[in-house]
Amino acid sequence: MREKLKYTPEFNKLSIKEQALLDKLTDAIWKFVRKTPELNRVPNKTRDAHATTYAILQGKFLVDKAFEQHLLFPVNILNATLRISNAHMKIVKGNAFPAYGFSLKLMDDGQTTANFPFVNFPVFPFNNVSNFLKLFTALNTYFSEGFLQKCWSAIGIMSRILTIVPNIFQRDFLKNIIKLLKKRNDSVFSFTYHSIGAYRFGDHIVKLKLIPEQLTSQTSVEDLFAQKGQYIANLYIQYAYNLKDQPVNILHKEWKNSPFIRIGKFIFTDYVDKNDPNLEQMSFNPFESSEVFQPVGRIQQLRNKAYEASLQERVS
Repeated sequence: MREKLKYTPEFNKLSIKEQALLDKLTDAIWKFVRKTPELNRVPNKTRDAHATTYAILQGKFLVDKAFEQHLLFPVNILNATLRISNAHMKIVKGNAFPAYGFSLKLMDDGQTTANFPFVNFPVFPFNNVSNFLKLFTALNTYFSEGFLQKCWSAIGIMSRILTIVPNIFQRDFLKNIIKLLKKRNDSVFSFTYHSIGAYRFGDHIVKLKLIPEQLTSQTSVEDLFAQKGQYIANLYIQYAYNLKDQPVNILHKEWKNSPFIRIGKFIFTDYVDKNDPNLEQMSFNPFESSEVFQPVGRIQQLRNKAYEASLQERVS
């Protein structure tokens, strides 16, 4: 049996310069979220990313007892909440680009066991932390500041996008872009969802994948539940064994030579009002997870302050 790669905090280390850029991003997020009622023409502040809520589902997560690390979970059946969203920073309507998010919260006895954010694309074009921070800061500034600052931010956005062109033209990225475009008209409930970044599973490192049990053509949660009465998806993990085949901090490449292992099943049997403004105060920050399920990787470390800044401003 192959030896699994062990987690070490070295995978997460940010430089002093990167920490300073993260602080700048935090300020930009506060300003952006503060302006979202005006930008989105809604009475409440919205999220810094994935602002559009398509549905909020509630159900259970059933841990597979055959999974070798099933004891990482406190119980075999956990309460589960799923927020389905579009990745755009502003609320979108109509036929938006199919960049979807599945944010999952697992809870036991009122306490968060794990928050896992997924998207319907398995790779990410940024590996350089500084470039990503500068891009995301420029995007926030572009939407929240005046005309002159918008012009300056637009230049910054374009310059950072140019840095990732080589990664976009890598085989894994192009292959998945083609797949996404072919499925662009499919139901949000029919995509496979990926963690992109890595996570701890105890002492080991994994990526996660969520696969619907049945494909469906229903585009709204109301139609889905009217016809099927539930939404079921299976959760898989992929272990890291070595950094050559499973690079933790190279996100534009898919992991290879590591099989996906089913660890459990989500069964969602109910949904709630997606327009409830209180839902904007719900947090899916993966750093609120138990220690054994914490995010791993340099880009992943940026999530904590970004999620916190967005939530703090939304509830203020």
